[in-house]
Order: sequence, then structure tokens, then C-alpha cells
Amino acid sequence: MVDESEPEGETDLRRRAAWLLGMLAIVAVLFVVVMTLVIGKSGGGKSADKPGSLDGAISSHTATPSSTHASTHASRTRTKTSSSRSSTTPHGATSCPTKQTCILDGDVGNGVDAINAYRTQHGKSAVPGSVSPVAQQCAVHNGNGCSGGWAETELADADGPAAVQKILPFAHLLDSNVKEFQVGWAYDPGAKLYYFAIIRKT
Repeated sequence: MVDESEPEGETDLRRRAAWLLGMLAIVAVLFVVVMTLVIGKSGGGKSADKPGSLDGAISSHTATPSSTHASTHASRTRTKTSSSRSSTTPHGATSCPTKQTCILDGDVGNGVDAINAYRTQHGKSAVPGSVSPVAQQCAVHNGNGCSGGWAETELADADGPAAVQKILPFAHLLDSNVKEFQVGWAYDPGAKLYYFAIIRKT
């Protein structure tokens, strides 16, 4: 009669191998979960530090809070509303009538003044700025479907100077060939975030 039982050393070795495989499976699952969360926050949308280049390729992403986006294609729609305010007090409504994300009328965070203040502080002349439906649509859609040389970002407050600081690396605000720019604001009551978009005209 043949003894088919495995030697004790082999049994122990198999147990260790099974334990090691189980641990590797757990680590793999954790890695997938972490990567999903990271990609969901940065690649998927409104991550506060997600960069975009005003002179880069078209950027598209989903609507999840906080990002900065950009593109370079010419915008064909242009509606001007002059803004020469110098106050930092928001102008216009800074909330939505429902729980849905909405466009805010006017330059509620004084983005035009903030952009020109930044330009003049750095030896460049102020340029005409206006609120436009194109920029408002860019803002309300969190950068999706924007056209022209644009950048978009999200903030906790309707704060033009803060918005300018967030888009500085991408918006090329000091370029001499900037002839005018358009801005737009939107608000998401659920996320409690303000969206700011700029479209640069050269």
C-alpha cells in the first residue's frame, strides 16, 4: 500500500504560498481602489490642482469638483458687457435658484478687475474685459465644450484675485498679444463651488 500523504514540509510550503497569493490579491485590490480614487479626483474632473494649458491641446473631463482647464481654438461667439469695477464686493447673485448648477449673471467675483490688476502690477497695460455667454457656458460646464483660448478653475468663493492666481500658469495673462478677454462665472450649490472661466482674445 502506497502512502499518498504529502510530507509535512511540502504542506507547510503550500500553506505559505497560498497565504502569499492571498496577500498579493488583497494588495492588488487595494491598489486598484486607490488608483480609481486618484484618477477620479484628478483625471476625472474638478481636482483643485489639476492643470491645463491655455495653449495646450483640447482638454475634456467629467464634472467632479475643482480643476483648471484650457484650450486654444478660436471662439466665434462674442458678447460684450463692459466692466470697469474696482471693488472686491461681488456684483450680482452668487447663488442658484435651485440645487442645480447655474450660470451667475455678471462678473460676480470681479475677475475682469483682477486680471487687469495683475497685468498692470507686472508692467502690462489693462485690456478690455467682458462677461460673455461663451465664457459662462465654459464655466457652467466645468471646462467641457469650451472653445477659444480658454482656462477654467473652481473656487470656494466668488473671488477674482484667487481665480487669477489659480489660472496663472496656464492663462498667459501677461502676453502682449492679448487684445481682450471674456469671463464667466457659475455656481454648484451641491458642491458649494464657484466656477470661473476666461477666454483670451488675441
